Amino acid sequence: MLVGFATGKIFTMTSDIRKNILLKIGLNALLLFAVLRFINIYGDPSTWSQQKDAIYTFLSFINVTKYPPSLLFSLITLGASFLILAFTDRANNRFAKVVSVYGKVPLFYFVIHFYLIHVSMIALMFLQGFNWSDLSFASGTFGRPAGVQSGVELWAIYLIWMGVVMILYKPCLWFGKYKAEHNSWWLKYI
Repeated sequence: MLVGFATGKIFTMTSDIRKNILLKIGLNALLLFAVLRFINIYGDPSTWSQQKDAIYTFLSFINVTKYPPSLLFSLITLGASFLILAFTDRANNRFAKVVSVYGKVPLFYFVIHFYLIHVSMIALMFLQGFNWSDLSFASGTFGRPAGVQSGVELWAIYLIWMGVVMILYKPCLWFGKYKAEHNSWWLKYI
């Protein structure tokens, strides 16, 4: 969010200048990520290592700490984001219009999806036969029973994720219109 505020002025510039700056920032962030990660001393608490083949070695190389976000996590994600912004700056197709609905209300989407996912997870636990007393909220698992097999396969997680994104399209569209019609200073942060 701080990077978004800091780079806001870039988006008032002409498209060519903006694309050039975004490309430079993105490429330099990814280059710095690669150099620091290759050195393997600084930037992330977990180091990478040579694995059984090139694919697993690459996965070890890009496996960086998200919580709390390490310097290398920030460099690789922000670098990639700046490159995406640079190459999609003038995109004016259906996909760009749909994605921009969520981009206009990021905090609103985050808060609503957070609760929707966790309520869905609790409902799934009940569907899998668990009782309220089986759920563990004190352990940081948001209710998931500790020490027993629960949940769904990875393919189902992706389906649930896509479902949540689709379910929240209309609420995000509504809130985006509300923000546009009501020019309150505090709405800009949601």
